[in-house]
Amino acid sequence: MLYLLVQVNESIKCVISERVVSIEAIDNKFFDLFDAITLGQYNDREVKVFIRQEKSENWREVDNGLKGDLKILEVLGFLQVKFYLVKSNLNTQDISISTQNRENAFSILMQNSRKLLLPQRITEYNNCDRLYNEIIELLQDLKVG
Repeated sequence: MLYLLVQVNESIKCVISERVVSIEAIDNKFFDLFDAITLGQYNDREVKVFIRQEKSENWREVDNGLKGDLKILEVLGFLQVKFYLVKSNLNTQDISISTQNRENAFSILMQNSRKLLLPQRITEYNNCDRLYNEIIELLQDLKVG
């Protein structure tokens, strides 16, 4: 039976603070330890595994990551485990894809410049209003504006 200090970090933020966990070293992987402490909440994320003996030492990365065997902790005498949640670039890729699909401002301006932008017709109360409306009709027929 192993008794370990385990924590989960994402970037500089501590997601799960350091706590003591007991687990069998035989036939268990780091994934089993990670699953036990996170209750399966972060199983879809990429995770790096770090270990150390004492707080005064630097963290050392485990090459096999979550696939690594817990027996290594018992053999080498490591007592502390840190799981590091790697930030996925999925969100930034989604944003860049969505901005590529959207029209940019220049395209919208160019499309609007090709449209006819003439004033609305007004109600005819006198000959001046009729002349105004006829000029608008003439400009619409010539597709000018």
